[in-house]
Amino acid sequence: MILIYCDKSSPRIEYTFSHIFKFILNKKFSITRSKSEFIDYKGYRFSYANAPISEELFFQSIGLLDERGLENYEIKIFRWEDVKCFFKVGEKSAIPFDIFSAIFFLLSRYEEYMPHTGNKLGQFNHFQSIAYKEEFLEIPLVDIWIKKFKSVLENKIKLKCKMISNNQIKSIIIGSINPYKYTNKYPFESFLIWFKNLIKLNLWEVVEHFFVILRIKVDPWEIDDYIKKILLASNKEILYFFSFSSESFFKNETPKTNENFKKYIKEVSDNFEIGLLPSTNALKNPKTFQLESFNISNLVHKKVVKVLFQGGLKKISQYYKNSISLNNANDFSMGYIDAFGYRASTCSSFFFYDLSNEIKTNLLLTPFVAHFKLIDKTSLGKAIGKIQKFNEIANKHYGSFSIILNNEIFENSLKNSKRRFHFASLIKNIDNGFKKIN
Repeated sequence: MILIYCDKSSPRIEYTFSHIFKFILNKKFSITRSKSEFIDYKGYRFSYANAPISEELFFQSIGLLDERGLENYEIKIFRWEDVKCFFKVGEKSAIPFDIFSAIFFLLSRYEEYMPHTGNKLGQFNHFQSIAYKEEFLEIPLVDIWIKKFKSVLENKIKLKCKMISNNQIKSIIIGSINPYKYTNKYPFESFLIWFKNLIKLNLWEVVEHFFVILRIKVDPWEIDDYIKKILLASNKEILYFFSFSSESFFKNETPKTNENFKKYIKEVSDNFEIGLLPSTNALKNPKTFQLESFNISNLVHKKVVKVLFQGGLKKISQYYKNSISLNNANDFSMGYIDAFGYRASTCSSFFFYDLSNEIKTNLLLTPFVAHFKLIDKTSLGKAIGKIQKFNEIANKHYGSFSIILNNEIFENSLKNSKRRFHFASLIKNIDNGFKKIN
């Protein structure tokens, strides 16, 4: 066990050290505020405080982890060896910046709680993030810092650590708000779709609609055998997320009352793991959120605790509030819809720290690196290159790798053939190798 001396104790300190030692380095630790206990301790130890006690391994604190509430910290980037860092400290510190405050700042998404201008969807704009401004959005800075911290412990106090994969996921995520383009709709809803296409002179969709209704053609949004084969051939875990709303008319959410829809979910669950896309109502009401999770769990006879906000996160605390109500939930929404990279500067899964209430939660966040809306606008070669790079990073740091797709991009139609090929090729070209690190 490693003993850590701190001037003060706080939920932030406990959260940060738990992530580093329990989640990443697999080492037991204990925190003490007693100088005598620390001095008398004969095992591995270091201090994290304003000043060292004696000649021990010392890391200087700037005080962020001792605080409650928010302060407007000025972030000044500098280089330590070959990596960018911030929260510079004095020369007595074993590392020239407050690594623990910096890790907490990025994982908690501290900057998203500060006043900011959102994008047109009301989401935190990646252009405003420190990671984007300082050009480390595509770098898992937190994981790199922890690896360097590990080396300091090994060199200074001879503590051997081995980075582990705790709850890390390598996945391709399919979000399916609406699995059908034409079929399994309310009659009036189906008529509206047809009529809108007629008004817009989308003649192929008008004809295709009739072909599907008459069962001459399969609904183009269903995942066919070709795509299913590609997905099953991937060594990545395939997670399939569905909405399962009780009130869904005109909300682009398929209702749980649709028997064909329920049958389809059951069929998908035979091959892929199922997750929940919370409905609009579920975002507002924790009881509705829990009910949707309960209903879809009953349907597939397995507890469904994986959650995805496919439209992206808006206010983090507000969106995660309902997810926390599910015991041991795992959320996959931590990323940017309109940018490649790491929203929380890590490729590792981590627990959500609720800054609004200053508590560590049991909600596990698994970051994603690319969203289909961005991939759709990116050339095939560039998209494959980016995603292969992120996959290699996850392997190197023993972290998570997830990309968000949806069923509509695989639409089996002449009109969508180029797009369908684009995404199918993307999946085929992801390197599925794993590399362990010491």
